[in-house]
Order: sequence, then structure tokens, then C-alpha cells
Amino acid sequence: MSSHYKIIRRRQDVGMRISALYRQQQLSIGILDMGTSEELINTIDWYLANMNCLLHVMTTEEMFEKSELELKYPDVTFICFDSFVSLGANINVFATECYATYFLIVRSDVEIIAFNGSELMNSLAEHNHPAVITPYMLNADGELLPTLRAPYLRGKLLDPISFFPNSEKPIAQDNLYPLLGLGIYDRALFQRLRGFDEAISGEFYQVMDFGIRCFLFGYRIYTISDLALRFPKRHSIVEDRSNCTGMERCYTKALSVIRIAGKNVTQKWKPYVDKELLKTEVKEKQIKLQKQDFFALMKSWPMPDTENE
Repeated sequence: MSSHYKIIRRRQDVGMRISALYRQQQLSIGILDMGTSEELINTIDWYLANMNCLLHVMTTEEMFEKSELELKYPDVTFICFDSFVSLGANINVFATECYATYFLIVRSDVEIIAFNGSELMNSLAEHNHPAVITPYMLNADGELLPTLRAPYLRGKLLDPISFFPNSEKPIAQDNLYPLLGLGIYDRALFQRLRGFDEAISGEFYQVMDFGIRCFLFGYRIYTISDLALRFPKRHSIVEDRSNCTGMERCYTKALSVIRIAGKNVTQKWKPYVDKELLKTEVKEKQIKLQKQDFFALMKSWPMPDTENE
């Protein structure tokens, strides 16, 4: 992992690190520092007061020192990066450093408005449990946002379609990837799937790459109303789907394996192909693990009733 960071562990963590060899915590919460220092402090205060879970904050060394966070929060573990890192790098480091079976990713500019812990943990404990449970998301006016994504190809381009979750029947609905990285993850499965690809620079391609891998390897991601977040200062969420460094890696892993007569074979998805990745990763490892191809995934996807254009 190329990210440079230091960890300031909560004061109980010396004993925790020893006991973790014998007993693992069920849930750890990771807060992404995405706003002002005031928002971060308010968010930490709320989680300390309302959630009885191990709390980690991913921030910068500058913010950590400027806000004197170590003095204010001795019961919080801080992961401090020396410079800006991608969303995927933040979550990968947190997944490595936390001691928990599951981890929840939230943000400092987001409020949690629903957390049905017993139902969420029951869902994650099922035999065919999802890799990630993603939340319903609401804007500043309390309106539901179109955060479901369905697999779609527009010509040669990966261009997922957006939908609103079903508000009348709050059932589990498949979601192609965890928008903004938010949700509850199975930590062991996340690491077995090798987490987010940090060689991809753009957040959209990072999360989509991870989500597609989940489904192609036989796991699900879904959204349920037992987990809901609100953006108090946003009216919408706009993804940056523009080209980025490493985007060919997403295309190569998503579209280079096709299934014919029950067997996986490789193809080059031109013009978006990483030849080295195709040779060393896809042909050597992925082709042996993949359960279906992207085209079958599109065909079998349970489409919601109403599309948000």
C-alpha cells in the first residue's frame, strides 16, 4: 500500500490489540473527514454519544494537529494521512487497521438517520450475506436520492443507470456499487476481494470496479432502509464519471472475461484495456474465480420500476 499515514490509537487500544487475538469486535465505524473542522467535531461527538462501537477517523495530519483532536478525543483512533489520498485508499487502510468483523463507512458531512442494528447484523450473518449493505440517502430537504445503480453499457462505455430505492416497499434491492463508498462491509470478504484498486485515481471507477468484482465473483451488494443517511447541505449527489488515470483497469477486470458454454475465456475490450493487467491478473487469477460475466449480469439484473434519467 503506497499511502503514507500514521495512527494515533485510542488509549484502550494496547489491551484491545492483545485481546483482538482472541476476540474480535463486531462493528467498527470509520468517519471520512470530508468537510469543515466543525462538521468533523460535531460528527465525532454524535457517534461517541449514540453508537457503542469502535470509532476511527480518517483525516489529514494538518487537520488532526490544527483541531487538537488527540486531546479532545482520547477514546477515538485517528488515521492521519500526510497528503490527499483517494477514497479507496482511505477505506483500504481503515479495513486493515480496524479490529472488527464488519465496518461502517460514513462521512463528516453526513448525518445517520436510521440504523437498525439488529436487522443489519442479522442480514450480514446470513449464509449468502452481501459483501456490502448500502444506505438509503436523503438530501437536505429530506427527499430520497437516486442511489441505486444498475449495470449498463452505452456503446463501449460502462455507464450505470440510476434509480430511486423503493420507498413504498423497503425491501433489499441490488446495487451495483457502494455510492461514495458508504455502507457496511464484511471486512474479511472485503479483503479477500482485495478491496479498492488504488491504481485507479477516480472515485467513480474505484467504487464501480469493486462493485462489479463483487457480483462477478458471486457476491451481492444491496440497499435497505434499515440504514439511512442524510446530507444536510446537499440537494443532490453528482458523480464525476470523467476519464481518469487507471480507468482501463476497471474495464479490463469488468469486461475481459466472458463465459461461453460454462467456461470463462478472455477478450480484449478495446479501446479500454490494460494489457499488463489482462496478462498478469485477469488471465492468471480472475478467470479461475469469476462466476458470471458482465453481460449475463446486465441481462439478469432485477430492474426497478421507475428509472431516473
